[in-house]
Amino acid sequence: MKSLLNHPIKVLATGFVVLLLLSLLLFWCRWLYEINLYDIMPRESRYVTITPSGLVPPELENDPNVHTHSCAQAWIHDGEHLFTVLGIGDYFKARIQERHHSNIYYLHKDKDDESWSWLYFDEKIGKIVCFYTDREKLPDNTMRLKKIQLYVGPEGVSDIPDKKLGRFICPIVDKDGPWWSLLTLYDKKLRCFFKINLKEKTVTKGPELDKDDTHKPVQIGRIDKNSSLLSLYWKAPCLKSPDENSNNLKPIVERDYPGYKNQYLLVLDETGRIDLLDRETLEFTGTAGYLPVPESLFPSKRAVTPKDLLAYEVLPLALNTDHKYRGMFAANVSREGTSTTLAVFDEEGKLIRQKNTDFTDAQRYHGRPISTSKAVFWEVPWAPTLTISKYLLENLHPPILSLASYAMADSIEAAAGHRALFILPNSFIAMKGRDIRSNMTERFFTALLIILPSIILSIFLAWRVSVNATVVGLSENARIFWILTSICFGLAAYITYRLTRPEITLVTCANCGKLRRPDMEKCHRCGSKWYVPELIPPTWRVLDREEQVPNSSPAPEAEPAAE
Repeated sequence: MKSLLNHPIKVLATGFVVLLLLSLLLFWCRWLYEINLYDIMPRESRYVTITPSGLVPPELENDPNVHTHSCAQAWIHDGEHLFTVLGIGDYFKARIQERHHSNIYYLHKDKDDESWSWLYFDEKIGKIVCFYTDREKLPDNTMRLKKIQLYVGPEGVSDIPDKKLGRFICPIVDKDGPWWSLLTLYDKKLRCFFKINLKEKTVTKGPELDKDDTHKPVQIGRIDKNSSLLSLYWKAPCLKSPDENSNNLKPIVERDYPGYKNQYLLVLDETGRIDLLDRETLEFTGTAGYLPVPESLFPSKRAVTPKDLLAYEVLPLALNTDHKYRGMFAANVSREGTSTTLAVFDEEGKLIRQKNTDFTDAQRYHGRPISTSKAVFWEVPWAPTLTISKYLLENLHPPILSLASYAMADSIEAAAGHRALFILPNSFIAMKGRDIRSNMTERFFTALLIILPSIILSIFLAWRVSVNATVVGLSENARIFWILTSICFGLAAYITYRLTRPEITLVTCANCGKLRRPDMEKCHRCGSKWYVPELIPPTWRVLDREEQVPNSSPAPEAEPAAE
């Protein structure tokens, strides 16, 4: 009885281990594919440039003395794709000093006086903790360093963590501003913005968002994701140097930096929309734009959210001549990491220009460049080989998990999708699941065609399991279980069955002539009883010659007959 109870547990444990090991093997094979895919991409296909940028006033952009027009450029860094999609960069980023990360908003070491400054949110006390070194002027006009530690709550700033300061619950801060003097903060639970002046130790609370307000900010001020992978740069129109022998160019105008001098602050919503926040009133004043939709193998969403992108960065533009907000640039990397998109929005939030990375070599064969999101699969040298390898690897994945990838194609964060073992949001079937060109029924049947080799393999393995289970003598319920499991999990289920099936030496049945199990009373092939005449003991036995029957005496001799 105990062995019967332990057997299902053994099967489930073995199946999980086999599925895990098989998924790990397929993961590293897919990872090698991604590395090779990234390496074969031409360098120029990783850059996207828009010139003129479209946000510079015409009198400056079209000045007769301008040698080069303004431009906006976005590019993917070389060698960073490996660390970004594996999450290695995020792991070390949270531990390297002088970097921004999620829990400690700011950490810096001054190179001049070796002093530290930091800013972080203490969840236990619900306060923003600030520590920095300030220079104080003494009466004799000498300077001395003064260490300052402050605690910030919704109700004020103090040198001690006083309960009267209140508690922040889920704050996000502007990491791009000078936090040692001014700090803009939004609390997702309190649903309002705060402006904090650490010098004057004051907290200004903005109006609380209405319950019906759909705004759900996720980033304010500096808007980016995976900055180690993607960079966005703006260059002003330049004048040529008066010296004819010099190649130096002088900008005709400069970008207003730091950005806190601008009237507005950018706020990224969880829907992908980017809003304008007035720094003084802490109220929304309009829409600045949105995260552009990148190109992919199959046309995807009409709008993307931050989790749908592998990386993005937004750059607002204001010139130092008038500090007026003139618009913004938004760049991103697609979920699969195969294309980069750059968009330009004017001061009213209207899209005026957009461009994607192109594979320019395709122009020789097709008459026009092809987006890298499509070129990486067929146009780039060695791309067809890699694409077929990717397709075959994905069809070794269990069919039930491939269908789950189709259904959950949009629910997994883009970077985490590259690290997934069981659900593959970047597979061909998942990319088809995000296709918006066809209805649900047509899209589903097309997805089944994509994994048709996987389905055929699973049915073949299920047939092999059924034949072997019949020979081994498993019950009908057990055979049905293994057939269904093999169809759903494919190769993983077949390996599990081979490892956990009964190991019994079969004998030939005297009735049907087929192999049968000797531990069963009846033949599992024909149902005949287990009858072996050779093993039935006889009713007689052979005794040794010297052995005598106890308590026996020799028969008496016959007396002679009387005369």
